[in-house]
Order: sequence, then C-alpha cells, then structure tokens
Amino acid sequence: MVWFSWREPLLYVLFTPWLLSLFAGLLITALTVVLSIRLSWLNRSLIVISAVLSVNIIYSPLATQWLSVWLSSQLPQTFERAEDAPRPVAVLLGRGAKIGRATSRKAAQLLNDHKVEAVYVSGDRLSTAQRVVKLGAPAERVAGDSCARTTWQNATRTNAWLQRNHPEAPVLLITDPWQLPRAAHAFAGQGLKVMPMAISPQLNSRTRNRLALRETAGTLLYRLQGRM
Repeated sequence: MVWFSWREPLLYVLFTPWLLSLFAGLLITALTVVLSIRLSWLNRSLIVISAVLSVNIIYSPLATQWLSVWLSSQLPQTFERAEDAPRPVAVLLGRGAKIGRATSRKAAQLLNDHKVEAVYVSGDRLSTAQRVVKLGAPAERVAGDSCARTTWQNATRTNAWLQRNHPEAPVLLITDPWQLPRAAHAFAGQGLKVMPMAISPQLNSRTRNRLALRETAGTLLYRLQGRM
C-alpha cells in the first residue's frame, strides 16, 4: 500500500509545526515563481508570512474543537439492537496507553455487568487484554490480535473472529471520539452491525490536537478511497 509507506513521514510533517510552516512557505514561494506572478518582494513576503500563519491555525484549541465536531458529524447510523437480540461483543482498538486503560476499564465493566457477550481487542499489545481480565472479566471471554496495523485491518480481523465465534452479535465499538467515526465506517464496511461508543480520558491539549489532525487526515483519505 503506497499510502501506508508514506503515512508516518507525512504525519510527522503534519505534527511538526515548524516543518509544516517551512513546507508551506516554500510551496507558496515556488508557486509565485512558477506562475510568474509579478509581485514586489514586500508583497511576496507578506503572502508567505500569511500562508505560514494560516497553516499554524490548525494547531490552535479552536481548530481542535472544530475538527472534533466535524469528525463527530461523520459517524454512520447507529445499529439499534432489539431487546431479544444477541448481546453485542465489545471491540477495543489499539490506541495508546492512556486511551487503552480507559477503554479496557469500560469493557471490563460492561462484561462484568453482562451487557456484552465478550471482549475483543484488535491491534494492541497483550497488556490491554490482560488488563481487562485483571479488572475481573472472565479470561475465556476475552480475545484479540496484536497484528492489525491499520483501522481497516482491525475491522477485517475482528470480523473474521466474530464469524467464527459470535456470527450474529453486533459490535459495540469502543474507542476515542476522534477515531470512532472512521472506525465505525470500517467495521460497517465489513457488514457488521456497529454500535459506536466514545471514551474520552483526560488528555492534554497537544494530544487532543494530534488525534484530531490525524483522524481528519485519515477520514479524508477514507473518503477518497470510497470507504466512507
């Protein structure tokens, strides 16, 4: 996959303000030269500075809030489970230590309260599944994989496991609110009945901004690929 090989370098640029600003400045300068736009050095400098300042707006708290609202609006229609339908399987996605702790606590609580049939952890370290068990969940009802590298692989591997073990069960998809819309579309794309649940632990503003930027880029890519 071409995108996968370029993903981390591109995200590194996106998450590094000075580097993105440098690229923006060079791009605007190159465009004015290529397009033979006749500008004084003062006007050209003002355009470059304006472009750099505009780019840096995406790192502001206001941009984080706006992107978060936009991402929430991308959620697919939630599956409405009937009372006599099979209980859902809670699915957790690999998402870093802090979010992983929050989602595993919620999954263990739901399993202990008999709200879900089982818990499946996709694309995360074994410690996440072990944490669910340590919180009191029966070990035989907790499964997972650690080899999924993308959200789409999370969905395909989870679907394969569900077809073998709980073919009729809907998916209670538990992850952070930024990843949830794209992940819900990925799981729905596998023909699964998806019930999204957002878990948002206390995160600093920089982490929230990075998640919002990352998922906005991922969501736009999914749109281009026809996955949403």
